[in-house]
Amino acid sequence: MKNALLICLCTLALSASAQFKVQSDGKIAIQTNSTAVSPISINCAGSSSYYMSCSTGTLNGIKLSAQGNNSGTLKGGSFNASYASTAVGLRGHAENGTTCVGLLGHSVMGTKTIGVVGATNQSYTNLGAGVYGTAYGDNGSALSSGIYAGFFYGNVKVTGSIITGSTIQGALLGESASESGSSGGGLSPRSASVTSSLLGLNVTTYQKERPEMPKNMEIIDELDGDSLLEGKQPEPDIMEEQFYKKTHYALDADRLEETFPDLVYVNEDGSKVINYMEIIPLLVQSINELNTEIEVLKSMAAEGTVKKTSAATNIQAPSYSKNILYQNTPNPFKEQTIIRFSLAEGVKDAAICIFDMTGKTIKKLPISSRMESVSVGDYELGEGMFLYSLIVNGQVIDTKRMVISK
Repeated sequence: MKNALLICLCTLALSASAQFKVQSDGKIAIQTNSTAVSPISINCAGSSSYYMSCSTGTLNGIKLSAQGNNSGTLKGGSFNASYASTAVGLRGHAENGTTCVGLLGHSVMGTKTIGVVGATNQSYTNLGAGVYGTAYGDNGSALSSGIYAGFFYGNVKVTGSIITGSTIQGALLGESASESGSSGGGLSPRSASVTSSLLGLNVTTYQKERPEMPKNMEIIDELDGDSLLEGKQPEPDIMEEQFYKKTHYALDADRLEETFPDLVYVNEDGSKVINYMEIIPLLVQSINELNTEIEVLKSMAAEGTVKKTSAATNIQAPSYSKNILYQNTPNPFKEQTIIRFSLAEGVKDAAICIFDMTGKTIKKLPISSRMESVSVGDYELGEGMFLYSLIVNGQVIDTKRMVISK
């Protein structure tokens, strides 16, 4: 009974003070002479839209502090909003300052320190984002340069995919051979010709359409209840404007997947994307192979010129005008191919010689004017790209390329 009487007396005393007033409607006004509109109003009349309103001058608004004993999970404060068309757990707003920060996260002295965590549960949403930033004004127009939807000063690590509707500027870095080998798998150099594998890749062109902003990604301004974006399509900046106007180029993913399946990935909707970064080493290897082929052909051409000059001084030298080498069919081939040729009468020494891309002779097939073709099996050579030449009386008549693709 004593305790109940004491509480009543304290309540009456506080109600009589201008610093703490309990109104007849149950609303509480603290440090204000105004009639409280919020259920709890501190230093202001408050607002009917908020359960508690607080307004200060030079002082900070609210400080919540919690100290534990290194066990369990401790939260300085918890804000929750649910069962509404738009539910915002915590809103930060800052304006008219030299430095304005809407929400500041700071973390120090921990085994794992994280300033801000954003998460969304995809089980309950059709579209979600852990953190969403925008750099557009109320009317959807882009703000001045130097304003970013997100700015990170330091390294940024992403374990999933990065999807952009416009451009990525800066240096795109990938793993080097030593880094990829250190992951435990080791390096596995390709024995087959890269150039032959790249044959037949189709280049397509397309125009990029600018995606519309999802309706449930609107950001709500709680000051007046209006949407900052109201679902409006933001106007593209100068880079986006060019990106959507220009023609873009891509490889046929289905065709690439036949020879390099590890470069093709499949999205959840079934669409395919290509790892273009790792195509670059293949292109470099292909250039090296083609350069080797050019050097081999130059060497053969130089040798043929010398022998041709020597033969020109011999009146008895036979005519080579009817010696012809044809392209092998099929090409590329998997099991067997046919090399056709035509020899002039009187040829005594002729052969089809097959070389690898370093110029080394792999196989020599003697032929005569009574023959029209020879067959070559993949088991005799292996997989890759090879050169074959028609050589008559020591002179290289012609050289062609054939590809074995398994």
